[in-house]
Amino acid sequence: MGGSKVANQKDKRAENVTQTFVKGAFILSLAGLIAKILSAFFRIPLGNLIGDTGMGYYQSAYPVYTLLTTIATAGVPATLAKMVAEKRVLGDYEAAQDIFKNTLKFMAVMGVVLTATILLGSSWMLRFFGWAPETIYSLWGLGLIPVIVCLLGVFRGYFQGRQEMLPIAIAQVLENTGRVVVGLSLAFFFFPHLGHAAGGASFGGVVGGALALILLMRVYKKQLPSIKKEIQESSSKVRLSFSEVVKKVCELAIPIAIGSGGMAVITFLDSAFVIQTLTQKGMSVEVANQSFGQLGKISTFINLPLTFGMALVTGLIPAIAEAVARKDKKEIQTKVELGIRIAILIALPASVGLAVLSKPIMRFIYANAPSGALLLTLSAIGLTFMIITQIFIGILQGVGKVWQPVIGIILAGLTKAVLVVVLVASPLEVGGAALSTIIAYMIFAIYTYFAMKKYTGYQLNKNLVVMKPLLSSVVMGIVTFGAYSLLRHPIGEATLLQNATLTLIGVTVGGSIYLMMLFVVGALTKQELNEMLNKKEK
Repeated sequence: MGGSKVANQKDKRAENVTQTFVKGAFILSLAGLIAKILSAFFRIPLGNLIGDTGMGYYQSAYPVYTLLTTIATAGVPATLAKMVAEKRVLGDYEAAQDIFKNTLKFMAVMGVVLTATILLGSSWMLRFFGWAPETIYSLWGLGLIPVIVCLLGVFRGYFQGRQEMLPIAIAQVLENTGRVVVGLSLAFFFFPHLGHAAGGASFGGVVGGALALILLMRVYKKQLPSIKKEIQESSSKVRLSFSEVVKKVCELAIPIAIGSGGMAVITFLDSAFVIQTLTQKGMSVEVANQSFGQLGKISTFINLPLTFGMALVTGLIPAIAEAVARKDKKEIQTKVELGIRIAILIALPASVGLAVLSKPIMRFIYANAPSGALLLTLSAIGLTFMIITQIFIGILQGVGKVWQPVIGIILAGLTKAVLVVVLVASPLEVGGAALSTIIAYMIFAIYTYFAMKKYTGYQLNKNLVVMKPLLSSVVMGIVTFGAYSLLRHPIGEATLLQNATLTLIGVTVGGSIYLMMLFVVGALTKQELNEMLNKKEK
């Protein structure tokens, strides 16, 4: 009788944690969607204003910032979330607070160092990577972001570890709003000087990040009395010194940052080698920069589905870490299954939809600079591997195997580094960069899947998790392409309005068919949908 009661309590707790995880993932996904829509409103008018040449200036510099701040944007939040969640499960609230405060001090210093690296090393970067001289304005515009991002990452990780996703979500939307408003305003102000306009657009990120940081600081200050009360009422008096915290954060954050920074590493390799390889083929720097600018436009569409994957990872790491701390194997398996299923349900239709409608989408979004449809098709193929890799990495980090993704990114990075040079030097040119990314992420996904399977014991239900969503996506793609082809002649596609109408019809038809197919083939049931939405069957 007692054993049955304990089992029921564990099942109820697992159910509550699952609902918390799904609710948190939903909040972050919604915020991510809003943020990426805002980001699209940033990149789309920016791309139409400054064209492929200006986007080349902007895109060349951005991966440098991303790579240098990956430890702050990926490593530290995930590490803090994991450490804070584990301490709170054990009732060590004061230790959790020590982790937050000491990490904040350490990352403030790290931010100053990274900012100095960008600002003082900008001229050297131009010479080393063979970038156009105008790119320096984008580097200067991004220079102050590391200080802000490093502090922002600490607050995000702290709230994430407390399973408070709403402040993170609001901050994310505010950050992108500031970036769009200020970045676009400066770009229009400095136009037609493309270098200055790209630099102004980059500086928008500084303002957006500052607004998000101020918000999270205010939320923390408001919660501080309840945090102190929680510490006082706790029986645990475990304390952690600055050196202990920094040592533990570095031990976890560095491998997590490297493992989670796969996208940053791969886009940086594009930035480092594409323009240089094209100029060695005989292209002028300006033409090579223009070709590279197409990759910057493509990222607008690839980043949107990736947001949902990242939202899952944000909630998955502390959720699994808590289950590991409780040694609850059943709950670990539940989180792994749920994370992978949702990721694939998002990834496959996004890949197929973007690949099928690449040409009208590019004409619809970038009316003044529609080049890059083939690049979008190629990049869309790799999107599924990108999203599921994110999930596998989050699972591995959640169970404490933080170095396994590092091995994966080393394999993927070496593959990418070799192939990007070989393929870009071939007749594929910039298309070779997209193809090399697909292959690199395939290797990354395969390695992390087997590592995840080894350390969690997860057995993949291929029919439910893969085949049914894949069948639904393929049917969606066929119907969408068929509808677009049939309507192309009666509606027409020559004007912007005609193309926009066709594109929106295609997206609407595709989304409806995919959702219908999920229920038809049994990839998703009404009960599961209600559970994900935290509703009860009537």
